[in-house]
Amino acid sequence: MNNLGKTSIRYALLSLCSIFFILPFGYAIYTSLLGKSDIGHWVGVARLTLENYKDVFVNSDMTVWYVNSIVVTLGILLGNLAINTMAAYSLSRLNYPGRGLIFFIIIGMMMIPYQVTIIPIYSMIVKLGWLNSYQGLIIPFMFQGFLVFLMRQFMMSIPKELEEAAEVDGLTKIGIFFRIILPLSKGAIGTQIIFSFTGTWNSFVWPVTLVNDSRWYVLTVGLNTLKNRYFEWPNLTMTGVVLLTLPIIVVFLIFQRHLVQGIATTGLKG
Repeated sequence: MNNLGKTSIRYALLSLCSIFFILPFGYAIYTSLLGKSDIGHWVGVARLTLENYKDVFVNSDMTVWYVNSIVVTLGILLGNLAINTMAAYSLSRLNYPGRGLIFFIIIGMMMIPYQVTIIPIYSMIVKLGWLNSYQGLIIPFMFQGFLVFLMRQFMMSIPKELEEAAEVDGLTKIGIFFRIILPLSKGAIGTQIIFSFTGTWNSFVWPVTLVNDSRWYVLTVGLNTLKNRYFEWPNLTMTGVVLLTLPIIVVFLIFQRHLVQGIATTGLKG
């Protein structure tokens, strides 16, 4: 079999796999467009309706939950982009005593299960008076050890000669970071955005632990209450699922071209 035939088979298999993974979301969209009398039946396009989306926003605090999720996700994302990227630059391009120890500690933090840290973090949040607040939802997660590791490994692959040439031209370390390192790290930054956004947007355990006031619910927690309220109406539940999933799909489509590049170059140098 020639290369063209092998490529065609590969693409055909990937297309089948993509259809298999898309089907559940397609079912969720279809169910979210059904009227209450049509639940459990296949109906024509003419009988599909957007009434469920109107009901969800009118009869629940969906708008508030959406705003909370956007604020929390953007806060954590911006914190990750700033703190993780600068930490990675420090660990990969600067020489100072203790750099290896700091990196070893970060690697060690990645080995600690997330569930183990919930109680200590919750205790600190209570002492600070940050229950039911944006700062309680955002600040503990503005640093992510895995994303520091990813960015650090990517920056290690950037040739030192570029940095040396920039220093000869008079650039400071800060100038090198903003004018040389960051533009060359677009792949890793795009990967970091996808991981940080999806992880935060889908987060449930921490928000449901910290927040007990519906005015501060994020979308995942709010939709859980919606499911309990409308458990007998799967069309309304699926409406919430679609609303939760759409932003993730949009972000992935925007930054997907950076994902493979960012992951493929991670770990080229230790």
